[in-house]
Amino acid sequence: MTIVLSALLGSTITWGIQKVIQNNSTEGGDFSIYEFNRRSGFKFIKPLQFIESKIEYPDFLNLKQQLEETIDSLESAGVLGSASVYLRDFEQAGWIHVNPKNQFHPGSLMKIGTLYDVLLQAERDTSLLHKKLIFQPGKEKIPTQSFGTKSIKPNTEYSIYELLNYMIAHSDNNATSVLHSVVNYANYLQIFNELNIPRPNASSAQYTLKASEISNFFKVLYNSTLLSPEMSEKAFEILIRCDFKKGMSAGLPSSVTLAHKFGEYGYPNSDHELHEMGIMYLKDKPYLLTIMTKGKDVKNLGPTIALLTKKTSQYLLKSVSKK
Repeated sequence: MTIVLSALLGSTITWGIQKVIQNNSTEGGDFSIYEFNRRSGFKFIKPLQFIESKIEYPDFLNLKQQLEETIDSLESAGVLGSASVYLRDFEQAGWIHVNPKNQFHPGSLMKIGTLYDVLLQAERDTSLLHKKLIFQPGKEKIPTQSFGTKSIKPNTEYSIYELLNYMIAHSDNNATSVLHSVVNYANYLQIFNELNIPRPNASSAQYTLKASEISNFFKVLYNSTLLSPEMSEKAFEILIRCDFKKGMSAGLPSSVTLAHKFGEYGYPNSDHELHEMGIMYLKDKPYLLTIMTKGKDVKNLGPTIALLTKKTSQYLLKSVSKK
């Protein structure tokens, strides 16, 4: 049975998932505790995207309690309105989700869908990333940002690859606006279908997601089960350039490699939201961490993400050292 499963799953899953399944098979366990997420749109095959246990990872439950207590303390102090944390160990296929019912507007985390759509097109047209586009401000309403560094200049020519870098590394809404002319919206929505992420709706203000749902974007990136390995690597290279330093980066040692994207959402005189999702390499072990926060003062949210990241990484580093 183990040999058959190994052949079936192939190279699309990590050694950790294979080990979990093999152990379960050896013990005569029930495979109904696993969710198998597969791609559609093919006639004879359904490629495997990722496997997820339906049960939280026991080794992370102490960490979950610590994060819950930290969030409760910040909420009681009025620093934070609400927060949710999702953590996944790629090698062990283990996960936890703190406050799993909380939902948030993903903000600029949605730009990852745009990145994927463009890179999927580039797999079919290798010249696409070199194509030049000009930023000509028009009637499109471009959201303002609390956090931003570099932005493209009007009436200036940029390659699509440069625009992807501005959109992800600097979260530039102007670059995103230009890329809208390239994105195939039907295919963009199909990406959400494939990853079991609720599709964006017409009323963006009412569109909310759970931390576990938006995390599916990065699960398939690490497994390279949506993009080709070459394009997955290219996406990682862009995400590693993200220059937002007030969240996860502030909570991690400078030596840790982090591929990440942040998103914000809010209106004047209302609660603000700030989120960050990343794959961090702690002593070369990959972990997916998603933190979504909401509060009255956006200045408190970056430090909150940094604190939760620090507590998470310290716990994981101690766990790695014991093994």
